[in-house]
Amino acid sequence: MEKDGLLILEYQENFADNLSMYAYGKILEKNQKRKCFYENNTPKRVKFEKAMSNFNLDYGYISTNKVNTIAKNALYYNKIIINDKKISYEIKNNKSNSNKILNLKHFKIDDIQYITEDILKSLEFNNYNFIKNFDLLEEISTNNSIGLYINNNDITSQKVDWDYISRAILRLNKYIKKPILYVFTSKNIEKNINSIIPLKFIDLKDWKEEFYFLATCKHKILINSPSSYSTNFWAIMLNNKDYYLKTFDKKLKVKNKPKDWIAL
Repeated sequence: MEKDGLLILEYQENFADNLSMYAYGKILEKNQKRKCFYENNTPKRVKFEKAMSNFNLDYGYISTNKVNTIAKNALYYNKIIINDKKISYEIKNNKSNSNKILNLKHFKIDDIQYITEDILKSLEFNNYNFIKNFDLLEEISTNNSIGLYINNNDITSQKVDWDYISRAILRLNKYIKKPILYVFTSKNIEKNINSIIPLKFIDLKDWKEEFYFLATCKHKILINSPSSYSTNFWAIMLNNKDYYLKTFDKKLKVKNKPKDWIAL
C-alpha cells in the first residue's frame, strides 16, 4: 500500500485505551481503505506487546523514521470519516518522534455500531491462565453484580464525579434485586461513594484478572473520567453473555443510545 494510504496510531499508557485505538484503526481500514499501523517506537512497542499479548490482535508497525515523512506529505491535513461525520485531525509536523499521528483513545458510544464481530473477537482473551481468585469470580458471576473501575489517576486529580456514581447506584437499585457494587480500585474511597447497596472494593494486582472480573459483572457504571472511561467501556463491550443495564453520564451527549443503556 502506498505511503499516502497509511494512518499511524499513537501508543497509550492505559491498555484499554489501546483497545480503542485498535478498534478505530480497524474501522478506518474498512471505511477508508487505508492501512493502520502503530509507530515502531521500541520501548512503547514492547510495553504495548506485553500488555496485549493475551489478545488475538492483528496489527503492524511502521518504522519511526518514516513517521515525519508521511506527516509532511499526504497525511498533513487528513480527513477521517467516522459515524458519517467528517472529523479533521491536524497532523503535527514536528521533528520530535514523540508526536504521533492519531489519538483516538476514547471510543464513543455513538460509534458502537461500527464495532463488528471480527473486531470484538480479536479483543477477547485467548487464554485465562491469569485467573487466580476463582471464589471471587464465582461470586461475581452468580449474583446481581454491578462493576465499576476507578483509576488512581482520576482519584488523585479529582476527576471522578461521585455524584453521578451515587445517582447511578440509586437508578440501578430500582431495577435490580439485591445488587452488589464491586468497585475495582487500589485506593480507600469508601467515604466518597454514597451507596444504599452493599459495596465491595476489589484490589487485584494483575490488571488482566481485574479487567476480566470487571467484564464479568452483570451490570456496569460507565464513568466519564479520563483514565477510567476506556476500561469500563470495553468491559461492557467484551461481556457478551450476561450483562444487562449500563449507566453513562449524560454529559457524553450520546445521540444514538443503545438499548438498556441509561443516561443520568
